[in-house]
Amino acid sequence: MLFGLLIHTFFDGIAIASGFLVSNWLGWVVFLAVFLHKMPEGFTVASVMLASGASRRVAFTASALLGAATLAGVLTMGLLQQYVNVGLPLSAGVTLYVAATDLLPEVNKEHGVKMPLLVFVGVALLFVLDTLFKGV
Repeated sequence: MLFGLLIHTFFDGIAIASGFLVSNWLGWVVFLAVFLHKMPEGFTVASVMLASGASRRVAFTASALLGAATLAGVLTMGLLQQYVNVGLPLSAGVTLYVAATDLLPEVNKEHGVKMPLLVFVGVALLFVLDTLFKGV
């Protein structure tokens, strides 16, 4: 579990740095999205570690490693700025992969139309925002 999350958080760092290399506005949007998603992720990892019997030290180290992996992604992209045309699509692909393999099966387990409708509204909102902010 931790290894997969480390890879995921590394690409979050790639996304943040790539966003800033493209534009300040995009960089801040990606940073805010990743930040809002990292806070509960760190707590979740620590909680899972503690619940499985690991010590507080191990739980804290696991959470700190996730933060370090994100920073490593930022630094890697900072060193390889000429590859920003690869960094942003690659990190987006990793995010889509995680969503498609982990999140959508969970949505499909829910009975009723609330959850699929919520996913549809989220995707529609992204299309609307893309249309509104084209050229910004």
